[in-house]
Amino acid sequence: MLTEAKNNIKYFFSAIKVGIKSAMAYKASFVVQALFMMVNNLFFLVFWGVVFSKTGNDTSISFNNVLFLWGFSTVSYGIAYFFFGGMQKINEYIINGTMDSFLLQPKNVLLNVLTSKCIFSAFGDLLYGIIIALIAVKGNIGQFIFFLVISITGSVFFISTEVILRSLTVWLGDTKTIANRYIDMLLITFSTYPENIFKTGIKVLLYTIVPVAYLAYIPSRIIVDLNPILLIIIIIAQILYLVVAIKVFNKAIRNYESGNSLSMKN
Repeated sequence: MLTEAKNNIKYFFSAIKVGIKSAMAYKASFVVQALFMMVNNLFFLVFWGVVFSKTGNDTSISFNNVLFLWGFSTVSYGIAYFFFGGMQKINEYIINGTMDSFLLQPKNVLLNVLTSKCIFSAFGDLLYGIIIALIAVKGNIGQFIFFLVISITGSVFFISTEVILRSLTVWLGDTKTIANRYIDMLLITFSTYPENIFKTGIKVLLYTIVPVAYLAYIPSRIIVDLNPILLIIIIIAQILYLVVAIKVFNKAIRNYESGNSLSMKN
């Protein structure tokens, strides 16, 4: 078990190195995509800045709260999609049979799939989120480091969600549209709006079916209040969600192998 973990960690870093080299091989495309994503995100933040300049901060919502929300969501997104962009290809690998090549390799199948692609534009989200975080912490380096560590948990929620939804392709057909809509319209959109603007019914949704609370809301509170109980809650939620994602993926792979065998026999 320990040897397997060491091999997976070693493989992960080697895959990341290959992904970064790939990005550097297409420097112009990499830079343009990253800058475009940063500018795109900036427009939304400018919008919030204008809103608060006109209405002012109240006791429950402030512009700094919004900075933390944007920081967590974009850094988490950047980590997930830049380093593990292959998760967006799971449905495609299943449909066109490319998954066979991953199954034949003596590596952890899920890790191999996740690191098979690097999404260049996500680096723009990562860099943008880091800049926003530096502004939000107001020079507190300890708080900034803590911010980066907690952002890793947020990336796990993005990865787990993609893995679950795209693995369902085995049973439901291509789930690309479902996954994209869920991530873009629910997970990302809600994570950039302050929790206090939503009513109780929506909040229940954001703490259960759409795990935005664990992606942005609770991390923001941890940074401000330094509450260890909230940190434990988010770590437990992250582990549970990741376990579910791994189980769904493994179940999908078993069904994929079975289906493939049947088609070969026919």
